[in-house]
Amino acid sequence: MHYINGLIGCVLILIGLVHVPHPMPLTWLPYVIAGLLAFVTLKANISSSLVWVLAIATAAAMFFFFAGFFVAAPKLATDWYTRPEGWDAVGRIIAAFLMLPILSEYTCRNKAECRDARERRRGSFFAASDSAANHTPPR
Repeated sequence: MHYINGLIGCVLILIGLVHVPHPMPLTWLPYVIAGLLAFVTLKANISSSLVWVLAIATAAAMFFFFAGFFVAAPKLATDWYTRPEGWDAVGRIIAAFLMLPILSEYTCRNKAECRDARERRRGSFFAASDSAANHTPPR
């Protein structure tokens, strides 16, 4: 999941960079913020209160992108794919759907089962399993 979230973060930052020369100022900012929210999921240890804040911010970003798409979509011309407004709408809907796995990651981190599973997986790279650690060698 880390690879997917990292790829999502890169795609969102790339969409933001594409929007930098847009005539409306700061059109790129929501994409960059969404990309940063995706990159934060790569950090292993985040406090539970910060995870709640990040989950709320991710949900807000996702609804922002969905709302932006649904506001722009009815106004699109029949040749929307030849105009910048059409591609802005495509960028918004793509960003909205890319936020779903990020929100899922933050939601999982808020659940006790996910935290317990992370704790079990976390350990030394060269650590022995529990069954091997309790086994005594033959004489």
